[in-house]
Amino acid sequence: MTEESYEVPRLSLAERDRRYRLVREAMDRTGLDVLILPANVSRWEQMMADSRYITTIGGFGTETLTIFPHEGAVTAYVFNRAPFWRAAQNWVADVRDGRNHWSDNVIERLGESPAPRRIGISGLAGLVRAPDGIVPWTTVERIKAAFPASEVVDATRLIQDIRAVKSDEEIALMRRSAAIIENMIRAMTETAREGLRERDVYAAMVQTLLTNDGELPSMLIFGSGQGIASGRFLPSSRRLLRGDLIANEIEARYAGYSAQAVAPLSIGPAAATYSDMLNVARDAFESIRETMRPGEKIGALMDAYVRVIERAGPGKYKWAHPMMHARGLGDESPALLSDDDLERFRGVELVAGMTFIVKPRARGEHGSAQIGDTVVVTPRGGERLGKRDLSLIVVE
Repeated sequence: MTEESYEVPRLSLAERDRRYRLVREAMDRTGLDVLILPANVSRWEQMMADSRYITTIGGFGTETLTIFPHEGAVTAYVFNRAPFWRAAQNWVADVRDGRNHWSDNVIERLGESPAPRRIGISGLAGLVRAPDGIVPWTTVERIKAAFPASEVVDATRLIQDIRAVKSDEEIALMRRSAAIIENMIRAMTETAREGLRERDVYAAMVQTLLTNDGELPSMLIFGSGQGIASGRFLPSSRRLLRGDLIANEIEARYAGYSAQAVAPLSIGPAAATYSDMLNVARDAFESIRETMRPGEKIGALMDAYVRVIERAGPGKYKWAHPMMHARGLGDESPALLSDDDLERFRGVELVAGMTFIVKPRARGEHGSAQIGDTVVVTPRGGERLGKRDLSLIVVE
């Protein structure tokens, strides 16, 4: 099979050079000689974003460990079938079979050059959805033993901060993801009918993801029921009933990048109380989106959310976490998932090119309603990547 026959999405070499320059400038500031980016496919491969950011290698369960030196060639280790990945991308020439012997792989590669003075490992701690880190203790200890004169430090924030602001090429991939998501929403709308199983609707959405060039694994939270407020992480064989709501969080990975949408659906007309709550949530979305300009702080977005909830009627509705979190190649920051996150990120200023799923929820006496879409920060305010009407979907 020739290289041209591998139809894997590619980014430009100019984008590669931009990323490498930013990472090496950050390594200069922190005194790092080499950066280790771990292989970890947990949470729909979200935990391997750093490695994929540097190599573009990933998808469908591919595990990729990356060694990124301050000077010299980048090396990527995959479990096996390295020749495929050498041919399927043009960012990294040195792709090797590693067989998941990650500490051996790191020791082998670092042993080919003078011992580094300072080794940075991303993923030791502090990830949004993995605060305890994703790197095995054994891996760190073996690297320390092999290079006793080297200092090993946590480099998680270094690359997360760079990844937080997306380039035009990255935003284009996010737009492609958003378009796939809207095709998945269309498939859900056309399939969801009284008497069908959740699995039937879920299967139609996944088929649409794949036929539109999306990749697996990709997060799709989905659930149905009377008055249901949130979806589940797996579809059931439950059959849909008239009056059911379908709650969801829909992502579509394209070249590793995932936008997200929250698109509630009702089998038959929804209760007036639910429709009212959803309208409040939509108003909150618009208020937050309009505030999303460079220089605004995360706290200002939260304040906009609270004002809409309070205007809906004193004590009638409450706001709820999560309001929003960054989207992109994987586990992104910043994210407002809890009160602690709000305290930590309130003063963070928005930068043009940041991308978020904005999904406010209005919570009332008899339940709650949520709606959302992916938004990119621009000087004109937040720009939705989705194009659909942001309202409840009703099918008969």
